[in-house]
Amino acid sequence: MSSKQLENEYDREEAEAIAAALDLTPDELNEIEYAIHEIANDDGLVYAYGVEVKKGAPQYILDKLAPLPRRGNLVLIHLPGYAYDADQEQVEIEMARTTVYKVKLYSIAADEVVISRRMATHKGAAKMGGWTIGGTGRVVDVADLEPGEEWTARDFDPTGYGGAQD
Repeated sequence: MSSKQLENEYDREEAEAIAAALDLTPDELNEIEYAIHEIANDDGLVYAYGVEVKKGAPQYILDKLAPLPRRGNLVLIHLPGYAYDADQEQVEIEMARTTVYKVKLYSIAADEVVISRRMATHKGAAKMGGWTIGGTGRVVDVADLEPGEEWTARDFDPTGYGGAQD
C-alpha cells in the first residue's frame, strides 16, 4: 500500500468514527461542513474532542445532534481511545476522570448559605469560596469541567454517571 492509500484509509476510518460518535451515517456526515477541536488540559493532554458544525447543515441532521452533550457550540464526542503521537504510532489514552460535589456557598445577595448550580472538585469549591457537601460526589470525565477550571457548567446533570462516589 502506498503512503497516499494509507492516508486515504486513515481519513475514511476517521470519518466513520466521527459519524458513529455523532450517531450519523457516513453519508449524513458528508452533508455537513464541520471542524474537529481538541479539548486539552493545561499540559496539552487531549481529553476530549468537540465537533463544530458549520452553518448550512440540514435541519434533520441538527435535530439528530440536539440531544448530544455540548460545551458551548461544540458537540462533545468520544472517539475510540486512540491518538497519534509525533511518530504516527497508535497510543491508547485513557479519559481523565475526577470527582465533583455539590457545593455550598454564602450568598451575599440572599444573606444565606445556598447550594451552587455548579458541581466542583474540593479545590474548585475552595476557589469559589465555598465547601463541598459530603455524600454528593460523582466521578465524571474531566471534559465535563469548564475549560481550565475545577467546576462544571451551571445546572450540570451527573445522572449518567451512576451513584454517589464519595
